[in-house]
Amino acid sequence: MANPDLEARIVVLEIVAMTALALTLDTSDNGNSDQARGIAALIQDTVRQRSREVGLTKSAQETADTYAEELLSTALTSLYPDSGSA
Repeated sequence: MANPDLEARIVVLEIVAMTALALTLDTSDNGNSDQARGIAALIQDTVRQRSREVGLTKSAQETADTYAEELLSTALTSLYPDSGSA
């Protein structure tokens, strides 16, 4: 990415996305870990489906899938920092 404005916007969007995701996955109040796992699975499935729909190459699809997994992992780690990897 060469455009600094675009890079800055992506950083902000990542922070907003990870914060919203962490709040959505937070099960500490109601203890519903099945709901959190369901949301995570839905996100991963939707990323895979949408990547195919827009015609991403196989390599780009794998990159999108890996990035979604990283966002989910980061969100879960921010919620449960002492539990190791999610």
